[in-house]
Amino acid sequence: MCAPDAAITQYDPFSAECLSDPYPYYAWLRDEHPLYYVEAYDMWVVSRFQDVYDMLGNPELPFEAREGTVPTRAEMLVRNDGPVPPLPLQPVGGFTRIDQPHQGRLRGFINQPFRPRPVARLEDWFRDMVRADLPGVLAQGEFNLPVVFGLWTARTMCHLAGLPTEMAGDLRDAINESSAAIGNADLGLDPLDGLKRISRAAHLAVARRREAGADGEHPFVDGAINAVFEGRSLSDHEVAAQLVVPLIGGVETVPKVTSHGLWELTKNPDQLAAVRADLAATTSVAFDEMSRYCGPAQWFSRTVTAPVEIQGHRLTPGQRIIFLIQSAQRDPREFPDPDTFRWDRPMKRTLAFGHGGHFCMGMHLAKMEGRVILQEFLSAVEEFDFDDDAAVRSASSFQTGWDTLPVRIHRLADPS
Repeated sequence: MCAPDAAITQYDPFSAECLSDPYPYYAWLRDEHPLYYVEAYDMWVVSRFQDVYDMLGNPELPFEAREGTVPTRAEMLVRNDGPVPPLPLQPVGGFTRIDQPHQGRLRGFINQPFRPRPVARLEDWFRDMVRADLPGVLAQGEFNLPVVFGLWTARTMCHLAGLPTEMAGDLRDAINESSAAIGNADLGLDPLDGLKRISRAAHLAVARRREAGADGEHPFVDGAINAVFEGRSLSDHEVAAQLVVPLIGGVETVPKVTSHGLWELTKNPDQLAAVRADLAATTSVAFDEMSRYCGPAQWFSRTVTAPVEIQGHRLTPGQRIIFLIQSAQRDPREFPDPDTFRWDRPMKRTLAFGHGGHFCMGMHLAKMEGRVILQEFLSAVEEFDFDDDAAVRSASSFQTGWDTLPVRIHRLADPS
């Protein structure tokens, strides 16, 4: 960890120091180097909220996701020799590696269940599932909260994809292991191992829906199976490619945000009491602050595809530019006293779900799940705390979510 008085002289998202605690580096970048160049990766870094918001939201800037949005260090070390050609459209890869107008069309094939009305219809199913699980979980007395919450979100994604709910545990574990491994070789994990398991789940979903006739019962998969893209149908492999990133985001983020958020509430008993006072009204607001303060995703990358001048610097084709989402979410220019958790913080805007063409299409689902989890957990549990000493955060370059966060249940709420 970087000591408060240590002199920071450089930033490398893959360094041991940044992996351990990136936030002092974010403050240094925001204050002294709002556009910072890392020579080792031929990469530019954007750290302030307004800059991230403006650049991600400007479709005229030549920043595209041709090399993916979360490259590994090994990939970053390979310098591009000039412009990176667009990815082929036949076969076409996952929509997160494609840009407009094709990106919008591809994600449009699968996003129907993530829109506000379908999510609202899903709420009763999700709440019933959580309520059915809670008594057995709470009876354990102590358990790892992100693992429990992650099982619920994984079941939801299996439900949407037409997969057996028995697959939820393995899907959750594959996603968490893959994300934790990105940029952190010390864990001894290969991110490709988890990605292969996720890909197999996506291919199984396609095969099951194809066999069932893709009649629209599971539009997350059926929409892509029945779609026409560039005058042709998508192959099963191409359909599965569209499902992988939504599966990852739909399983991983909400459990880490809500678990960490509940931990912060226990550190601030007055805030916990305020949230408890009216769960129906407070939990949506509290989840927004949890998403800002506890969001695990640190940054997303783009590749420069044409010469452009930014803040007096000339960016050239083939260079990378990364947007530090979590630095922007802690920018005091946008959020007063940003390093303090405040459950009812007023927010005019947020980057918790990205911005621009790659804005997270699962936002409405995440907000619903986060709100319901908070309501049901706090309704069922009167007294609880966390084993701070046993908490474990897998510090990868991409995400800093807590993987192990043991909660101890001291008293259940009176059911009457």
